[in-house]
Amino acid sequence: MQNFRKPKFLLIGGFASSLINFRGPLLKRLVQDFEVYAAAPFIDEDTRSKVEAIGAKCVSNSFERTGLNPIKDLKALMAFRKQVKAIKPDYVLAYTIKPVVFGLKAAKFRNVKRFALITGKGSGFDESSFKSRTIARLVKKLYRDTLKSVDGVIFQNKDDKDFFVQHKLVGHVNRVEVIEGTGVDLEYYRLKSKPSIPEKVKFLFIARLIKEKGIPELVEASEILRKKGHAFEVQLLGWIDPNPGGISKAEIDSLHNSGVINYLGTTSDVRPYIEAADVFVLPSYYNEGLPRTIQEAMAMKKPIITTDHPGCRETVEEHRNGFLVPVKDAKALANAMAYFMEQPDQVLKMGAESYEIAKERFDVNKINERLLNFMELNDV
Repeated sequence: MQNFRKPKFLLIGGFASSLINFRGPLLKRLVQDFEVYAAAPFIDEDTRSKVEAIGAKCVSNSFERTGLNPIKDLKALMAFRKQVKAIKPDYVLAYTIKPVVFGLKAAKFRNVKRFALITGKGSGFDESSFKSRTIARLVKKLYRDTLKSVDGVIFQNKDDKDFFVQHKLVGHVNRVEVIEGTGVDLEYYRLKSKPSIPEKVKFLFIARLIKEKGIPELVEASEILRKKGHAFEVQLLGWIDPNPGGISKAEIDSLHNSGVINYLGTTSDVRPYIEAADVFVLPSYYNEGLPRTIQEAMAMKKPIITTDHPGCRETVEEHRNGFLVPVKDAKALANAMAYFMEQPDQVLKMGAESYEIAKERFDVNKINERLLNFMELNDV
């Protein structure tokens, strides 16, 4: 009798915690049919134990999450190529820039099916200065060199797909698909208690603390509303990012101490904070894919205020489950926030609509099946 061998699947992420926080449900789905390997830079013991508990094997690499250092990246690429060669995967899926441009290059072996998941353009396409334009040209070249030979490219919003096609970052033979969002586990992100009409509206922001996520505009909107005498609270939850565009701990502390915002720090579990809030707000102009935090808030029946910007606009049906405001428009943001203070019953109504949209579009099980269908793996 011939022994049956499960095909091997390698998932490559940009940072260790994302393997569980963003791709845990996908790993659980994959282990049903594949021998699964999960790779990321510098995997810590906590992540390793969680990944292994799912039934996948960890592969730790040495790619730095940010920055482009040719010598370090080349060394990491050569070392990872040896790891991939030893695994002998049949299928590879990589997400975020370095796993895509370097991870898929390291996995370029005969008979290996390779797929790229573009989770937003990110800061690599910022062209606001000479240095950033130089970096953007390099990033485009790296994408073009890798993507021209992969078996498929998945985008999280149509704008990103159009950008990559327009700039010829994907080849003509590439299969491309838009699959909106990472998806959320609707059972995991579930309210524990019935929501009620708020007396004092709490607005919650969750993201890395960088300016492009719209923090300056949120602060300005908060100041506008305070001058008008509104009673409300703006909460910030997220980690300090040392990268260019990051807001320093001193700045955050100053804003917190002034009462303009209430900084909640960081957490490994956002659910209690989302449940305690009334409205989720993310006035981002970052190159988003489709923000996971918005999907989580929608699953937990929160109205959404975000920007009419690629990746964000896909989450809101205007006046049904929230509002889209123009990018960098603090006055429009303040007006949208004031709406919920003046009509607090809409918090519940629009929150319920958010949940209905999340069920339809962002159920992680539906998203993962669409991924598998695109990679033609459901019949493996």
